[in-house]
Amino acid sequence: MKITDLAVYCSSSDHIQPVYFAHAEALGTMMAAQNINLVYGGSRVGLMGQVAKSIKQHQGKTIGVVPEALHIEGVVNTIDDEQIITPDMHTRKAKMIELADGFIGLAGGFGTLEEMLEVMTLKQLGYHNKPIVFLNTAGYYDHLLQMFEHIYAENFAKAEYRQLYHICNTPEQAVKYLADYQPPDLPAKWFV
Repeated sequence: MKITDLAVYCSSSDHIQPVYFAHAEALGTMMAAQNINLVYGGSRVGLMGQVAKSIKQHQGKTIGVVPEALHIEGVVNTIDDEQIITPDMHTRKAKMIELADGFIGLAGGFGTLEEMLEVMTLKQLGYHNKPIVFLNTAGYYDHLLQMFEHIYAENFAKAEYRQLYHICNTPEQAVKYLADYQPPDLPAKWFV
């Protein structure tokens, strides 16, 4: 499965540790080298801005998808090859899912978690079979992944649903996984 357009979900905060920016920059560089376009939230700040800037510095393409309420001067990126303005967040998320051949979550807050969990749920229900990657920079997602294990242990989800997503510790691992991705054969959601 060829990944041409990758949705990157991540922080829009500048007030985070440098290691997160380093991984965002490296990911953007590798995406550009592989001719993978960036589909993202269109912000010029935080990890969003860093991935976009890195891709553009290496002649890659960026597509910013921005809801009207967040189309704010000084926040919205002005370097994108294409900017799509949506009426609201629901439409923004749907547009990003439609455009993307795969999804990667860098470190982020509630919005990043919401977007990653939504694409996981859609994959679980059979709406898509695209790759989903957590870039676990500096162990950022360790506690969330422990929660996932608790969900499996308590039978709120089947253990086979570990195949919904892949965990990588470096951008290199993430890009390799995306290049080699084969959709898993997932069981039906319901326990019977």
